[in-house]
Amino acid sequence: MLCATAAFAGTDDREIADELRALEDPSILKRRVWLDTEWNSFKDSSGDVDFTFGGLWAWGVSDNQDWAVRLKVPVRFHMAGNTAGDLNEQGLGDIKLAAAAAFRLSETFRTAGGLEMRFPTASDSLGSNAWRPQLFGSVAWDVTPTVTFSPSAEYNKSIKELRGSAPQEFLEVFFPVTFLLPDRWGVTPRYEVKVDFANGDRVTHSGKFSASKMLEDRPLAFTMSIKKTFDGGEKKFQINFVVTHYFR
Repeated sequence: MLCATAAFAGTDDREIADELRALEDPSILKRRVWLDTEWNSFKDSSGDVDFTFGGLWAWGVSDNQDWAVRLKVPVRFHMAGNTAGDLNEQGLGDIKLAAAAAFRLSETFRTAGGLEMRFPTASDSLGSNAWRPQLFGSVAWDVTPTVTFSPSAEYNKSIKELRGSAPQEFLEVFFPVTFLLPDRWGVTPRYEVKVDFANGDRVTHSGKFSASKMLEDRPLAFTMSIKKTFDGGEKKFQINFVVTHYFR
């Protein structure tokens, strides 16, 4: 731990530490673009591969306050499984646009909140077929210079359903702990809880583990993660590989 602390002691190193934290900490708003490749495998042998192009533009309004806007544009490829009538499909997914503000409360505490709108831009089976706003908020505590606890919550509720889709309303709560390691590495185990109010208040639990590496000669971070639901369901697992470029 002392070695990792020394690795993030300088001004440039603190910038790198914040960039590694920002991957799982919504209270740190850093200008960046990324490509997220996500693979979901299901028990009926079907699979989804999403390529999401994202960008976040942040600016400071004071020493302790930042604002940001975020755009996500997904392209989805669905591989048919054993279910009757399932077909291979590909196309644009649901575009998401968000705005947020973050506040530094002290040297070790931060908070953030915002609103995201999900637009029904996908074809019938590649999206949620609903206009769905999301309220989100987070707090963060730098327990030590190399350990950050940053729980967050997201509340989703569809306001207009299309093409006969069902109403959606659910709450997701995330509990990540990010550990900064020597040589510009970071790892984050995360526990997740989802309450689906539209389906009998069903509660599900998931776990996610991610590892990130920041390059030394350029502001690029590579992140690999795996996610598994503990309550059964149709999904076997989810794997993500994210390439992030920061604007310094």
